[in-house]
Amino acid sequence: MNRLKSLRKEKKLSQAEIAKIINMSQTGYSQYERSTRKISLETVKDLANYYNISVDYLLELTDIKDKYTKSKIVNNTLIRLKEIREDRDLLQEDIAKVLNMSRKGYSHYESFYSEIPLNKLIKLAKFYNVSVDYLLYITDERLPHKRK
Repeated sequence: MNRLKSLRKEKKLSQAEIAKIINMSQTGYSQYERSTRKISLETVKDLANYYNISVDYLLELTDIKDKYTKSKIVNNTLIRLKEIREDRDLLQEDIAKVLNMSRKGYSHYESFYSEIPLNKLIKLAKFYNVSVDYLLYITDERLPHKRK
């Protein structure tokens, strides 16, 4: 993730220092910066919170650093997948097709049996035209920031 390195350098931190802040090894963190290791949702949220930015900015979905105006700190793993799907009168089968997977596999994300991978979460945010921050209950602001 290209933004991780630039954000870290803006704060004048070493990889070892930021790794310690998020409770991991420098080697593991280095792999995030080089995109050779998948980053968990919890780590993405922790980093966005630490840098005081939106998750969307960290994931390079927007060029606007600012958190959403209705941002809030949520220390849980809830995701608005079921809520937003039902608001749009869609079935799990419909969303599974969007993600090119089985309905059962998708249902595991809604029931928190499996953590949804970031690439699928990003795809859903784009499909629903909402921010990843909204899907993660970090904000109540639905619309994503526009790109500059």
